[in-house]
Amino acid sequence: MRRKEIFKVLIFYVVSFMAMGAVVWLVFENFGYTRENFFVVTMVLFPLLIFFGYLLSKIALEPLFVTNDLLDRLLKDTLHELNIPLSTIFANVSMLSRFENDRKKLKRLSRIEKAGGHLLELYEDLDYFIKKEIGSVEKERFELREVVEKSVRKMEDIRGDISIQYRSFDMSVIADRRGCQKAIDNLLSNAIKYNRPGGSVKIFEEKGSLVVQDSGIGMDDQTLFRVFDRYYQSELSASGYGIGLHIVKTFCDQHGIKIKIESKVNSGTTFRLDFKGVKA
Repeated sequence: MRRKEIFKVLIFYVVSFMAMGAVVWLVFENFGYTRENFFVVTMVLFPLLIFFGYLLSKIALEPLFVTNDLLDRLLKDTLHELNIPLSTIFANVSMLSRFENDRKKLKRLSRIEKAGGHLLELYEDLDYFIKKEIGSVEKERFELREVVEKSVRKMEDIRGDISIQYRSFDMSVIADRRGCQKAIDNLLSNAIKYNRPGGSVKIFEEKGSLVVQDSGIGMDDQTLFRVFDRYYQSELSASGYGIGLHIVKTFCDQHGIKIKIESKVNSGTTFRLDFKGVKA
């Protein structure tokens, strides 16, 4: 809701209540306070206040609702249309790769395919968030190991000289798979971004909890207190928007997954996500 529309509605209600108070005062001043007078004034003024409040709210907020509807329709239509060029890219890359032997050209085709994969990932993210907003995301049964391994593969392009030490495990859970993927992606991304040169990230399961442990810069008490706040960043120069750990916290809260953080400055950070409550 825009500030301008909120301001209009608030001003109306403040003025209306002041006018109502003035009318009540005039009635009581001229006719005296009686139960009958109070009842009559209330019965007359209250419906009028509600009626005019509804009219003003409708006038003030209708442009906003129309704009939101148009943006929602545009986003859904755009997402639908993205399917066609993405499918064309993947189909042509696959066809050209089969008949190509030149390594340089194959490498270029691989880059195109990878870029298409990133676009597909963005498409799926937008589709997921739209469904999430309208409450149509369903929980499903899946292997947590598969989600973690997919995240580890994604990090190969950004990890640089950071080593990722992953210990495989078996654990079936019932949850929002896409939300779980986003949460683990953000945990691993942060563990790499705030690590030391040549550092490491360890991922393993321990007593029903997923553990992500890094050898990075760690966090002080102030940062630990605010680390899940939306848009909060401990370093203003850091890339991103400060929403990664907020996404992790939101997913965990929605599924009753407890988060435990152990961190010290210059000694790394350990996140523990307790999945016991959603185990299949």
